Amino acid sequence: MKRMRLASSLLIGLMLLSACSAQTQSTTATPSSDTKTAATQKPEEVTGEISFWSWSPEDNVWQPLIKAFNEKYPKIKVNYVRTPSADYDKKIQVAIQGGEVPDVMAFSNGPMIKNYSPILEPLAPLAEKSLGKDWQKLFKSTPMESAKKNDYKTIPTGVAVTPFLSYDVDLFKKVGAEPPKTYDELKQVVKKFEDAKLPGIVPRLGFAGGKSATVTDVFYTLVNQIAPGKLYEADAGKAKFTDPEFIQATNAFKQFYTDHLFQDGNLTTKFDPDLRDMYEQKRQLPMILVGAWIMTDVANKDGLKIGDRTFGLVPMPTIAGGKTSVLINGDVPLGISKDSKHKEAAWRFVEFMATGEYQTILSKALQFLPVKEGLSMDKSALKTDIEKQSVDVVLNALTNNVGGIRFLDNASIEQALFTNLQKVATGAVTPEQAMAEVQKASDAVKR
Repeated sequence: MKRMRLASSLLIGLMLLSACSAQTQSTTATPSSDTKTAATQKPEEVTGEISFWSWSPEDNVWQPLIKAFNEKYPKIKVNYVRTPSADYDKKIQVAIQGGEVPDVMAFSNGPMIKNYSPILEPLAPLAEKSLGKDWQKLFKSTPMESAKKNDYKTIPTGVAVTPFLSYDVDLFKKVGAEPPKTYDELKQVVKKFEDAKLPGIVPRLGFAGGKSATVTDVFYTLVNQIAPGKLYEADAGKAKFTDPEFIQATNAFKQFYTDHLFQDGNLTTKFDPDLRDMYEQKRQLPMILVGAWIMTDVANKDGLKIGDRTFGLVPMPTIAGGKTSVLINGDVPLGISKDSKHKEAAWRFVEFMATGEYQTILSKALQFLPVKEGLSMDKSALKTDIEKQSVDVVLNALTNNVGGIRFLDNASIEQALFTNLQKVATGAVTPEQAMAEVQKASDAVKR
């Protein structure tokens, strides 16, 4: 999934809130009048042409998706505009400022949804009319927590699990390395690649340090390895970011840089397309830190022309005394514009994405874990045993190692963490100084 700079986010949020203040109270409680008949017509009777903007799914998933959707809804035309995740937030920000609001749009979690909430149609009434009073039971409960906090202005379509270490199996065999389980083992693996001097290979762990969510993914995981639950206590104002556990986690984050484990220039690197291209297409990196969404590329190796490669997946290595931990969130949440002229068609599309056949397509494409209750990840598109075992790694982490939700409730704290962790990485501030600044941001939050 994929986040605007805080200043821009707040500015847009304030603009939208002031422009829509008259409607905000009513739209959070009930749907607008022209949606009251949504989900009452038979599928073949629903008509409309709608626009859909997102960074996901990619073409190999979109084609079977839209075919299945149009078999059920032959009179609904969906115009899909896909933008790489690194550029998506800016694109939709500019579009909304200019009044070009798509009928259905995907959002990053956290502040992006909150800022644009005034322009979104409440989905709970539509879901209840279409799916019944117990419609929430159709979804896995934990990923729906963020949607509930946002009054169901959006509904997620998948479950993201992160971070993992993805590695090139053949390159690891060339240097005699095993996938690392601990930080010390990771250092040894990097040393093996440094010593091997493989042509064209950067002997480092690939990291998208230029994206805020990726940076906080690693930091939150480190905190959860050390002190499960402490992160969310601090977000709620019940603990201090200057407490010893946070200083320890910040020092652990800094150690990745002190030990030169990440590739040079990583602090400006985004996952898509930067890190992804370095790892997959340019074949420069032996391993990267990434979410389980990397499995969609593994399932689509032939389409990406990397069918000669084999990839493995293990949880992010643990630091000394730490326990394996992953983060989850309901991903690619979809919202409907309250000004859409085809809300019924838009809702049928969102419903299909969140509860319909798309969830089965998603399980096979392996882009995310399906958010629909009862569905898991389907290994049938994977070619090798080690890649099939990677799915088991993800599912085992979901069962046994979830440290918490991927995003905090307070966007200003997350922005302060990203800014100050980057400063720690460059050596501009100490871990103690960084966490003192984050605590200032926390103190300023009105809870």
